[in-house]
Amino acid sequence: MSRANSASEERATRVPSLAAFTSYLASSGWVLEDSDDQTSMWRLGRDQHEEIRVVLPTTQRVRDYGDRVYDAIRTLSFVERRLPEEITGDINFGGADNVAVRLTPDAPAGEAPLLLAHSAISALKNFVVASAASLDYDSLVLPPRRPQRAEAYASQARVSTQPGSFVLSLALPLSDIYAEESDESTPTGQDALVEVPPQPFGRKVTNRMLATTRKAQQLAVEVGEGERPISSFGEFVPHAPNATELAALSSLGGPDHDVYQIRFAKSPLTGGTSESAVLRVTPGQQRILGEAADYLRTKQPRAGVTVTGLVVRLFREGGFGRGEAVIQGVSDDSGEARRYRVELGEPDYNEAVRAHADGLQVTATGDLDIRGTRRSLRRLTSFAIIPGLEDES
Repeated sequence: MSRANSASEERATRVPSLAAFTSYLASSGWVLEDSDDQTSMWRLGRDQHEEIRVVLPTTQRVRDYGDRVYDAIRTLSFVERRLPEEITGDINFGGADNVAVRLTPDAPAGEAPLLLAHSAISALKNFVVASAASLDYDSLVLPPRRPQRAEAYASQARVSTQPGSFVLSLALPLSDIYAEESDESTPTGQDALVEVPPQPFGRKVTNRMLATTRKAQQLAVEVGEGERPISSFGEFVPHAPNATELAALSSLGGPDHDVYQIRFAKSPLTGGTSESAVLRVTPGQQRILGEAADYLRTKQPRAGVTVTGLVVRLFREGGFGRGEAVIQGVSDDSGEARRYRVELGEPDYNEAVRAHADGLQVTATGDLDIRGTRRSLRRLTSFAIIPGLEDES
């Protein structure tokens, strides 16, 4: 078999079905201009690129179907200013934005050290989860337990590599499984009609990732030039990146903070077109972003932290009313054994006294506040003796 035929068959296995392709064209602003028994001709239904046409076969049974569709995708690539691989993923997904990271390792093209690749992929995953979570949780420090929708959405994303120094390409579906479950009558799969709302969940995630990357880089430049202090990352302003997003942007360049480029390309299926955005993040900026993430995690309260351990100290003025307890235990936020102060109402304080006297473990959930070496749980949502341990003595 010739190398040309091999490449043709390889492309044929990746190209979309004819139904998916024509659905994509109709949904992204193309109009069927002419058709006969062998081909269909499409033109863009806008004033731009009036002279450009896309020609498709009328059946997938033609021998060169893959090559002919690939040529059509290259035409779309010129019109949309996106890579052919991004358009193919967009069609096959039924709608997907793309985030690509170009790394610059000292290695042959297409290769990267394992530590760098692992760091970048982990950072991409954390970036998606953090941005998705921020849509439902408005805070500079996310809770230890991420919203289930954010984790589920990240599991839908697909990562691949592209030609270049070392390019990680992430396809982010416009719709998530929560939206799909709310409309079970909508067909799924490659041949499904593309019906995307103006602002689907996935587009909100992409917009968040782009906006916070721009804001984080802007602040990093200002901090690096001495115009603003690191505490400026703690200001709750529009598009302010949370600590997890900052840590992800800091880790995309790997342990050595190698320079990288991050590119955002949006699907036209939500209406209109959008130019791709490319940002270059330097080693110095990455280090500042990492410091900012650490700053937020040590200075900002963290909600929903649970501590489990023993009551080692009690204090209250008088024999009744509120009091303070100190729990020596482990939090689900850091996994480290430390002491945490909690303020308790009288019923909970009496339970803490009993736990202290009998050596029983307790659990407390609230907002973690760190002031130097002092850790406190405030605004408690629960406090209780762990059931079952009383009977073990």
